[in-house]
Amino acid sequence: MCLTIPKQVIAVKKNLVEVKSPKGQQKVGALITVKKGDWVLTQNNVIVKKISQKQAKEINRILRITK
Repeated sequence: MCLTIPKQVIAVKKNLVEVKSPKGQQKVGALITVKKGDWVLTQNNVIVKKISQKQAKEINRILRITK
């Protein structure tokens, strides 16, 4: 089982997408079409799924509780 922290897209440039999370910013690849502001889940530095802002907040809330 893998755990992934929600990240928000802050820039899309050709094949690279810049995302931010509580841990900082990073550039990742994308298997799906995303736009600035989208919330995503990544695995091995590749975006694999878009999620809603509500889902992102809920996941982050749960992760803060379990620390």
